[in-house]
Amino acid sequence: METAVFNKNNRVKFLDTLRGISIIYVVIYHFLYDIILFGIKIPFFNSFLMETVHNLFLVILIMVSGICTAFSRNIFKRGAFIYALGGVITFFTSVFMPENIIIFGVLSFFGISMLLYGIVKPLFDKIPWLFQFVLWALLAVVFWNFDEDGTINLFLINLKLPDFLYEIKYLYPLGIKSADFYSADYFPMIPWFFVFLCGTALSKPVLEKKAPEFFYKASFAPVDFLGRNSLAVYMLHQPVVYGIVWLIFNVI
Repeated sequence: METAVFNKNNRVKFLDTLRGISIIYVVIYHFLYDIILFGIKIPFFNSFLMETVHNLFLVILIMVSGICTAFSRNIFKRGAFIYALGGVITFFTSVFMPENIIIFGVLSFFGISMLLYGIVKPLFDKIPWLFQFVLWALLAVVFWNFDEDGTINLFLINLKLPDFLYEIKYLYPLGIKSADFYSADYFPMIPWFFVFLCGTALSKPVLEKKAPEFFYKASFAPVDFLGRNSLAVYMLHQPVVYGIVWLIFNVI
């Protein structure tokens, strides 16, 4: 969720717009999720269409974050900070909402992704961006259902991980979950890190102004504001949204 910077005097405004739209979706999604926690059924919430829309917004958000991370002046500092925030959320939910604990949620994922990318960035900068993008996109497709059932989809052949790996409790950051693992918000490195790397690959043509012209000019101020402050919005919206839903069902 790094600030979208094109150069010292300019911003890639459309990146802020895309991230702003995505964060609006995240707020709406969590509002619906909290309503369900209070016993209200929302039939479409678990539908195929909702799942498709959900994944689309996640891909946009993660790819944009990947693009912006490649522009960051201090990837390691930013990554460590965001990972620490993820730890705060894990601690808070374990103490106050243990039934909805968040382990390796989106902030933990972003933090680790930034730290890993910071390590490999000097190497990746030497590899053509289009080759990288095709490679990471292909791996994202191959491992898309990996965290759900351990399946590696090689198009005509499906491979499955051996069962003994799922008896190891601490492989969940990779997408390998033991039977007793639960997290209300879970973003394993596989497959989402490949989506993040698709974004870092696209940072080069964006930086070189090879993206469509509207990419650098299109903007919508209120949405852009949310995009520029997406981390703050994410941190604040969860207690606010939950508090509003609690008031609706317990007071109003």
